[in-house]
Amino acid sequence: MTRFLDERQRAAMKRFGREVSSLGPGRVCAGVDYPLTAEGEQDFVLFWRTLPWDHAPGALLVTEAGGVVAHTDGASYRPGIAREGLIAASSTAAHAAVAGALTA
Repeated sequence: MTRFLDERQRAAMKRFGREVSSLGPGRVCAGVDYPLTAEGEQDFVLFWRTLPWDHAPGALLVTEAGGVVAHTDGASYRPGIAREGLIAASSTAAHAAVAGALTA
């Protein structure tokens, strides 16, 4: 979901989309995207707003499945701390690729 990203970040994600097999808009529902990531149906999902009721359950699900949920700078997700930019990924490598694309 890129609607909350600034123009530079949107452009970076568009470039990144050309490098991966496919890049979709997400399901616009954390309750759907987190399980898909935990099950390996998608490699990552990017969220900008980090409201705890949207992300705490999904973050637990993904990390328990062996994935990574961290901010774009690699800082661990903590539900009580309001910060923008959150990547839930199936692996550390997937997280690093998305985070790197955003800062490119």
